[in-house]
Amino acid sequence: MSVPIRDVLVVHPNAGRRAALASALPSYRVVAVESKTEAAFKMANAAPALIIAPPDDARLFLRQVAHTAPDALRVFICSKSDPAGLAELIQSAAEGHVFSVLDEALSGPELGRTLSHLLQHRGSASISVPLATYSVHFTLNEQAHEARCSEIGNFGATLLLPGNLSLSSFPPGSTLEALRIEREGKLLFKTPWAHVQRALLVHDESGEHLRLGISWATAMHPPPPVPGVTMEAQSEVVATLRKALRREAVLWLQRVNDPSVQLRLDSPAVDVVDGVAVLCCQSSGMLEGWAGDEVDLFFEMGGQSYSGVCNLLVNEPDGRMVLHVPRSLVIRNWRSLPRFKPGPEDRFLISFQSPVTGQSTTRAPLDLSVGGLSFPFDAANEIIPAGSRLEATLLLPDGSSSPCLLEVRSIHALPSDGWPDGALRPFRAGVRFSGLSQGARDAILRAFMRSRCAAISDGCDVPFQDIWRLMEEARYRFHPDYPFGDDSPLPTLEDTHRKVYATGDLGRCLVYSNEHGLQGQIAALRVHSRTWMVQQLAVRPGVRRNEQISYELSNLVVELGEVQQDVEFIRYCWRKDNRWPSRRMGWLARAMETPGLSMLQHFCYMRFPLNVEQPPAPQPQLRVREGVRTDFVWIELHLRDRGELVRVLCEDLLTDEVDLRVVSERFRAQGLHRGRRVFVVDGEYGPLAIALSEEGTPGLCLIEKTNAFSLIVPNRNHPQARAAIQALVQRCVEHARERHRPSAIALVDEEDIELLQQSGFENLGRFSEWIFHRSMIRRGCELWRSVFERLGGASTLEWPTEEAGE
Repeated sequence: MSVPIRDVLVVHPNAGRRAALASALPSYRVVAVESKTEAAFKMANAAPALIIAPPDDARLFLRQVAHTAPDALRVFICSKSDPAGLAELIQSAAEGHVFSVLDEALSGPELGRTLSHLLQHRGSASISVPLATYSVHFTLNEQAHEARCSEIGNFGATLLLPGNLSLSSFPPGSTLEALRIEREGKLLFKTPWAHVQRALLVHDESGEHLRLGISWATAMHPPPPVPGVTMEAQSEVVATLRKALRREAVLWLQRVNDPSVQLRLDSPAVDVVDGVAVLCCQSSGMLEGWAGDEVDLFFEMGGQSYSGVCNLLVNEPDGRMVLHVPRSLVIRNWRSLPRFKPGPEDRFLISFQSPVTGQSTTRAPLDLSVGGLSFPFDAANEIIPAGSRLEATLLLPDGSSSPCLLEVRSIHALPSDGWPDGALRPFRAGVRFSGLSQGARDAILRAFMRSRCAAISDGCDVPFQDIWRLMEEARYRFHPDYPFGDDSPLPTLEDTHRKVYATGDLGRCLVYSNEHGLQGQIAALRVHSRTWMVQQLAVRPGVRRNEQISYELSNLVVELGEVQQDVEFIRYCWRKDNRWPSRRMGWLARAMETPGLSMLQHFCYMRFPLNVEQPPAPQPQLRVREGVRTDFVWIELHLRDRGELVRVLCEDLLTDEVDLRVVSERFRAQGLHRGRRVFVVDGEYGPLAIALSEEGTPGLCLIEKTNAFSLIVPNRNHPQARAAIQALVQRCVEHARERHRPSAIALVDEEDIELLQQSGFENLGRFSEWIFHRSMIRRGCELWRSVFERLGGASTLEWPTEEAGE
């Protein structure tokens, strides 16, 4: 049974540290005093439930606490570099006193989470387990240890080690690394670290033992896989900060690069003073600083962390502060995939046996994705610590079930309306899937699509003729090899459509329908092994108030790309002369520009028809050869030197991937073709020019980017560069003829337009292409949503002709 804990006594001689400790527990009634003498008077008047103090005279203080507040949770704040303090705590533990230790260097948010964790630990369930059944392995100071486990809870455990080990080897606060608990040789629990809370020598019938009380984290957050995305536009920074305040996010403040004192900001508000956005607030403590000093501001919202540097404008003794709004915010994702709440028609259940008690448990998920889910449990009666491994069964909406493995990644308290004695402690467990079947993934994705927009369905279930007719009515006019009115290529396009979108791994086709029939469609293709290319967005013309079809289709197809764990980049393409998408997508690309994670590029689309008689081409002056591995190495290094790492990664231009051998296997498994040929013209010291000629089954992309070629010219001022380009263009045209293509398509820079026109190519317009990393997807979806929100009062929200995705 747990007891509601509201009263906290903080003892510390440093005023700043007292304020930081008090601000770390905003949900509790905190009394802060300077000395242990003053604390004794406070405890005589009212016994606190939690006492936080420094380690000096710990034994005397603990004896006083034993008389005045025997049920209080005792926590000492001690630096690892304080030998006298650590020695005092070791002696206190040797006398049998029970307490917890926190590192003095913990930052404000970490301190708050750790203290809350200790309070939760006190009220959480724990169970005694047979010593012979549970073994524990960990490393301390690079030395491996093995122990037995006598008790396990949601937030910690009690271990027994051989009595010949020194008590001083396990000082309170020391870190046990790579700790794992096994039951009869089977892994039950694993955590990267645990902390020693108390150590005591005990005697029992089997001899002398060293008993350790340890605690571990409530969440196992991996480090962000990529650098944070920077938001630089001041209007976006202000809008994000206001959104955080509306969502009641907790804002923290510290001196720049100094986490020793971090303060929570009370009653924050964003105002505009003389045209400058400022943050007005009341500090929970005193932060040393003068007007003009830089400070770090940070907060968490929606599974992302935000941090920025701002200037201190006002810092008064009563705690009133005024800050200049940060010039930029750095955003990091803490969850790899977005989760959704299943609707009533999509009922999922997760069943498993409790890892410690063995009790059979069935829960309905609070939210889920193909990567994991969360479910509620009662921490007062159930033991499911973060780090547990569970064998589970997922019950699907159609009544079938799928076995899977779960790894508990986090547990967090939920708001409770339980009894005053705290008998009910509702918690949320976040788990990660492994070994999930394809059928279960498909069921989750179908539910995900319905939760996002009930009007959207899988385009693979719709006859291709209906989609083709919709595109014609939407005046989607740019696929020159497949003109409307000529039905001869439709069987080939329909067969490709069915094979590409059947599994969802190679691509997705989505359609939007209402009572009037099919209204819109979009497709996305795994154009390279790590790239999800959005294409072929078309919406039927007309006014549809309250139906943001383009937004719903665009966002959902991008989120379905994010679900593919190996997709790293999203790719958009649009015609520059299509004004609506050119303005909106161009703004989005500029707003989200992040060097190293995004790239905006432009190319000209040029076409050479092969189904008409052409005069024989002149014999090229330079020899064209097939590319080999040394050329692949040169391509990667050349593009890296030009700062085009994003292109290297998103277009499979790493040395071992230039020939597309990785992605071609995936297409071949579905009866499709995807490949690339490399043609090279050599110079004296290296390639004069290189052509990358893409190959693909007709219809993978309606404008046939997967059957186009592009050029890499390292030095256009070379006297033979023009001749090299002419030779490569002629070889690529021959390659298209060999493959019985209706046309040769070139995606080239403006500098090459004149030369290709002389070779018979027609310039069909300029395109823009925006490529960005998956870590930017959620911000992009939010910005895209804001575009349509601002246009909510317009008479129509749809493109009148062809859409942005080509």
